[in-house]
Amino acid sequence: MEHQTEYDILKLVENQGRCYVSSDCMPGMLLATCLKYRPSLPRDQLLAWMRQILQELEKFHRCRGNPCYQYVNPYSMVVGDDGKIHLLDLSSAGQQDLRKKLQRRSIRESFLMPDNQHCQRMSLADDIYGIGRTFQYMLAAVEAVPPIKGNTKRKLQKIIFRCLCQTPGQETGGRSKKQYHSVHEISEQFPKDRQEHKKTKKVIVAAATALALLAVVAAGERTFFSQETISDGAETENAGARESISAAEKDRDGEDSLKFDMAMLYFLELEDYGESRRLFGEMAGSDLLAADYEKLSACMEDADQMEESQIKSLLAGMQERIPDRSDYRYCLSILRGYSLLGKGSANEEIIRLGTKLFSLQDWTESDSDHEKEKEVRWMLAGAFETAEDPEQAVEQYGSILELEEDEGIREQIYSRLTALHGEMGDTASAWELCRQGLEELPDSRLLRIQYIRMQCANPETDRQICAQTIQEFLQEIPEIAEEPEFIKLKEEYEIKVEGEEVWVGK
Repeated sequence: MEHQTEYDILKLVENQGRCYVSSDCMPGMLLATCLKYRPSLPRDQLLAWMRQILQELEKFHRCRGNPCYQYVNPYSMVVGDDGKIHLLDLSSAGQQDLRKKLQRRSIRESFLMPDNQHCQRMSLADDIYGIGRTFQYMLAAVEAVPPIKGNTKRKLQKIIFRCLCQTPGQETGGRSKKQYHSVHEISEQFPKDRQEHKKTKKVIVAAATALALLAVVAAGERTFFSQETISDGAETENAGARESISAAEKDRDGEDSLKFDMAMLYFLELEDYGESRRLFGEMAGSDLLAADYEKLSACMEDADQMEESQIKSLLAGMQERIPDRSDYRYCLSILRGYSLLGKGSANEEIIRLGTKLFSLQDWTESDSDHEKEKEVRWMLAGAFETAEDPEQAVEQYGSILELEEDEGIREQIYSRLTALHGEMGDTASAWELCRQGLEELPDSRLLRIQYIRMQCANPETDRQICAQTIQEFLQEIPEIAEEPEFIKLKEEYEIKVEGEEVWVGK
């Protein structure tokens, strides 16, 4: 590993439920430096490092006295020559220079809670907040190959959001449900690694095999007892044979049904399209719908597998072969297929299937984290926007806003709702939503620039008021001046900024 240095690290050893800490010396590279020199990283490696950060901190917190680490950030962690993450021993005399670097303003402002910018507090809440900021940094610093998406991405977004919701003094009680009570809670929610996933798959396959064997045994018992009572008459003998054949057919049907359910689980819940493709493929020879799902799974893995016209034809054929139109799984999986098509090319089908899904109430009860509901509503909102039906789009975005917790996503929703109300001529609602978004997300550059645009676009707004707003926003967040959208606004409305003075010409 290039740029390696000797670091004093914490050696954390578990024994009978307790954890003991000592110091060790290991060649390695600071995590921040490692990410800098590796702009792309295998997806599993990035997730493994995140998982190891949680494991090391969880062990450290279980040491005698339940200490807190205080400096949780990518500059206090080392990727050792063993390829794993280790926490620096910041109490070591040889690393005092590095400890001073961790107290620099740029690092403090990036990884410490806003009310603890001078490192005066050591608390569980601060460590958990640092985890959220560190995960944000890791995801922004490198490109995961293949990209992190689907359910894994949503889980990480939710974990980061909850980490950043921590408040000091949370150990004393009265905590919000959004807050984490321990690092172990984060570990419990973190996406499982592929080895655990394979173990789970083996358990599922073993259960399926056991059920299939039980079915075969049951069929054998039925055949045995029916043969005991067979008379010498040919008619009775034929009846027994027919019963035996019928039982075997039912067993095969039951096994195929179980395998189909497993494949749908991988497709819808785990979003493991490679595994769903394999399982559907095993049934493709005898089941046309399974053959269709095998092709759709391949498209979900790589949309370039088929032309858009072929995907449309595939999805239309699947809808004709659906055996149970009250089963939400068929509707949701086909809807997900339509999301592969270009913008506007499947509006009618997305709106029809999305509306149909919400008429099937049973699936929403099991969707406890509302991830499927949000997925469907996002598709509907986009389809309604493209179909130039802003009122319906507003309804969908409003529903998502009630469910979504991620601040970045909420910022995007506020922006879209503001713009859509403006397009409908409902300026009062547009202003109200933009203000509401800014109250909730005061650091949002996107919403501040949108607010400036609305003011400048309104001929009834005095240009001096526009200038005052721009001046105020630039004082609070100077980086707005570098945003491409603000640069466009300057040209469009002849905005001049000189020092702290601002003029709006048009």
